[in-house]
Amino acid sequence: MKIQLPNGEKINLDENLSLEEKNEIVQNLVEAHYPTRTNWDSNSTRFFLDGLANYLVWHKDSENKNKQDKEVLSIKRVEEMEGKRKARSIPFSSLSEIQREELGFEGDSN
Repeated sequence: MKIQLPNGEKINLDENLSLEEKNEIVQNLVEAHYPTRTNWDSNSTRFFLDGLANYLVWHKDSENKNKQDKEVLSIKRVEEMEGKRKARSIPFSSLSEIQREELGFEGDSN
């Protein structure tokens, strides 16, 4: 991953490290550029800290490198849950009595 230091220099950070090693690299970079803590409003400092945060947040272990994260919902599913996209499936509880009987479900659903 490429990151731009507050002084404008660009460096590559190794993606194939453990989380502990990445954390150590981040700590060393923050300590090396300590004066940037006094100037939080500069864009270079914001980009630097944002890049370091992304470097840690998007870490994946080697055994999970090319696997899908099952805990993250798809954009389509999130939009369906928020009501922005109409879901193709209709819950049985939303069916009328006649529709339930047509599908072979008899009796009260409650």
